[in-house]
Amino acid sequence: MSPSLLDVLSLLALVTIGIATPGPNNMTCFIHSGVHGWRRSVSLIFGMVLGFIALNTFVLLVVIQFSGIDSVSTLIHWVGVVFIIMLGIAISRVSAFFEITESPPHLGIRAGFLMQWINGKEWGFVSLYMTQFLSEFGGNFQGGLLMIAIVTIYCLLGISAWTAFGNRLEGAFKSKKFVDTLFPIAGSILILIAFSAALSGP
Repeated sequence: MSPSLLDVLSLLALVTIGIATPGPNNMTCFIHSGVHGWRRSVSLIFGMVLGFIALNTFVLLVVIQFSGIDSVSTLIHWVGVVFIIMLGIAISRVSAFFEITESPPHLGIRAGFLMQWINGKEWGFVSLYMTQFLSEFGGNFQGGLLMIAIVTIYCLLGISAWTAFGNRLEGAFKSKKFVDTLFPIAGSILILIAFSAALSGP
């Protein structure tokens, strides 16, 4: 079973929220590029991609392995919903300057890879779209890998954009007015996405 164009676009719409809203990956690349430059951020991004694929594959295997046990699939779904609600609340309450007082160290492949496994936002989104869209992609391992490939390429484009424009956008994030406007909007969007997923069910 192949996904329809609408299924793919719906998946990408959800992922777009993750790319566009502040989180560990895009903020790290944004600041790292602003300090160390785009070229020295390539290894960090490569590590993120490897970790992202590994995390997605792990969640996919768990979802497929326990696909016949409704309670497990439901648990994975609600873990994703709760993570995103918590993240949305936290982001919406940010009001401090994004001020870099010390130059962050140069990060490479290992840091990028490990970041994915402690990234609550990523766990939330991956759990959410794996339980929401896997059936539309066939409900099997092959369909899941196709979904991972699509999301990985899309996220790579998004994270590359954050990195490429790190130097230009850094000044905006040092503006209290900009941060006070952006973060409540971003947090509210995340909360709405989580409630929408909650209403649609696992």
